[in-house]
Amino acid sequence: MGWIEKALMRANRWHFVHSYRTIIAREKRKHPQDRERALMGAIGAASRADFAAQGDAQVAVLRHHGLSDGMAVYDLGCGIGRTAQALLRDGWRGRYTGADILPELVDHLRAQCPGFTAIVQRKLAIAAPDATLDMVFHWSVFTHLYPEECFLYLQDIHRALKPGGRLIFSFLEFEDPAHHTVFQTRTANFAVNGWSSVLDSFLHRDWITLWARQIGFAPPRFTSGSDTADHPAFWQSLAVLDKPAPA
Repeated sequence: MGWIEKALMRANRWHFVHSYRTIIAREKRKHPQDRERALMGAIGAASRADFAAQGDAQVAVLRHHGLSDGMAVYDLGCGIGRTAQALLRDGWRGRYTGADILPELVDHLRAQCPGFTAIVQRKLAIAAPDATLDMVFHWSVFTHLYPEECFLYLQDIHRALKPGGRLIFSFLEFEDPAHHTVFQTRTANFAVNGWSSVLDSFLHRDWITLWARQIGFAPPRFTSGSDTADHPAFWQSLAVLDKPAPA
């Protein structure tokens, strides 16, 4: 393998690291005097109030799907602690581990939530021993990964969950008209620039169902991003996968 092929392989392997460094740099240019506000913008919050509201909605989803005190939870793609800070506001008590790809994000979470564990993790794996987690969750992580990367994460999440444990995650799907704007924006970027700085991936419910069956999860349950029956509308669609407990 030549040096060009090796360089391309390394660039592709860490595509998500490059993307988020680019986004953070852009947000810092917008908010040169407010580092925290820039980091909030990098993970999609329009303001501090929006950041808090998004976190509270995430906790509402977790509560609806069984989060309780004493659980061991793993926040994949924890960012600067949007969900972690909301868990503290909610009064939740348990063992929290957050993982993200950039030290700058993880350091901010540690500063805001000193009682929680936060780590830098770039492998397509969960930094936890087998069968030790009650709940794994991630928001807008699979939206920026290739399907193959999503599958590998699902495999390792299944390994790390306890029997009876639960995975909750959000995703984009073409079937939801509200998500079409993401594709339209990317198409416009490609038309003008020939590329887009961030990978935005769509998944199909059938894919997730097939992967769940292959890996050993129970059949998934899905919620539309506009559904407000049990918690605030999430915009992205939600999938819930359970690791079956022994009979």
